[in-house]
Amino acid sequence: MARRKKPYISQFFNRDRLAFSALARVGHVSHEHLQKCGLADRRIKNLISDGYIEKVAYKQGNQIKECYKLTRIGRETASRTFALNQAYHAQSPIHDVALANKYFSLSEETRNNWKTEAQVRDDFIERINAMRGEGKEAEAKLYEDMLDKKLISMPDCVYVDEKGNEVAYEIVTSSYGQEELRAKEALVEIMNYKYETTRV
Repeated sequence: MARRKKPYISQFFNRDRLAFSALARVGHVSHEHLQKCGLADRRIKNLISDGYIEKVAYKQGNQIKECYKLTRIGRETASRTFALNQAYHAQSPIHDVALANKYFSLSEETRNNWKTEAQVRDDFIERINAMRGEGKEAEAKLYEDMLDKKLISMPDCVYVDEKGNEVAYEIVTSSYGQEELRAKEALVEIMNYKYETTRV
């Protein structure tokens, strides 16, 4: 039986935590984003060799670009080692790298309160349950039905800005129809979020 090769990485540091946090929150990140976390090229190579992240090539306009995403082992490690649960479901690299640009434009403190789409959904379900607790059954039922019919949709993330406002943020791609955009706006209204979008 072949001996399993010794992993290159024997311990994780804060720079790894920053990189895993970004990957778990936005899906795909660029080489520059990983460097912003403090990772040297050698460390990035070792993360790939040990199976935590994988390199993804994609086309944007006439250019072939590269980015990175967590593997299954990477997602498990993010959850187990750094308590990064409900990792963002990686979408198209163009979409996610644009989301990563927003993420890295924020202060580290602001990034720490970033909520992924799945976490925003949990907050919304919690809000519906709270309405039930307050005896607002009709309203709760209405929102539940809207969610089932996809008339309410979660934004890519929610973060708290310097003024303490909860801001919903959405990368809008050319594949978005009016209904989908309306469904996102419906959630923003119900949850009383501020709303920012970027078109890619």
